[in-house]
Amino acid sequence: MVNLTLDSLEAIPGRCRACVFWELSPLCAEAARDVGEPALEKEAWLSHTLLEWGGCGRIAYEGDSVAGYVTYASPKFVPRSVEFPSGPVSPDAALLMTAYVEPAYAGTGLGRQLVQTVAADAARRGIYAIETFGDARGEAGACLVPADFYRSVGFKTVRSDPRYPRLRLELRSALDRSVEAEESRELSDSVEWFKLDDTELEQFFGEPTTGRNRIDRPGNQRGGDLFDRAPLDRALRDRALRDRAVPDRAAASRGCGVACGASGCGRPR
Repeated sequence: MVNLTLDSLEAIPGRCRACVFWELSPLCAEAARDVGEPALEKEAWLSHTLLEWGGCGRIAYEGDSVAGYVTYASPKFVPRSVEFPSGPVSPDAALLMTAYVEPAYAGTGLGRQLVQTVAADAARRGIYAIETFGDARGEAGACLVPADFYRSVGFKTVRSDPRYPRLRLELRSALDRSVEAEESRELSDSVEWFKLDDTELEQFFGEPTTGRNRIDRPGNQRGGDLFDRAPLDRALRDRALRDRAVPDRAAASRGCGVACGASGCGRPR
């Protein structure tokens, strides 16, 4: 199994090599077929997606022969995805565009393996699910995979359609999501240093902040490292404790207003 790249693109079947069903909107795809070069359009799409999103396909080999391939991407890179009546794709999912297995390898489990490869890659990226549009009628030569195949490998229908139902494969359980949500809430309770003005920052760091770029302040990334914000959090907590104690000290220095001689009172008996 190798990544789909500009170098390996030539290895996929010729009919698929020049197909831009997924990569372009219907109008642009028709124009490319009539007056352009669909193969070049496919190369341009692949180059752009690799640069902006990352790996978007796998090619399976059996020896030196291509046995099948699969393509997938964020739906925002797939113009055709908004054209289906059962769309759009959910914002937390990647779109499995199409999968193809050579007839000689049908029934070997290669299709399932291709889907599992996509699922593993999407999960590593923190994507919650994979969605796809299935072919409910089994049309010959279609650029979609039969919906029954997707169901056989774990996809569930999330929006029905007589021709192109949308199906979904969950990659992360509801428990995983609840844990992440709780962690997110805990992070939101921490000190938001970027709301401090320059005077407050100078107080805690002991140096003038004039001219300091926000990228150099704690909590921001510079050179791939995350600055330690713990000292700032401790300083803020200490200041809050001191602020709460100030009224008591002031009262003690002024006296309570009664010549009671109470402990800590500044007024003489």
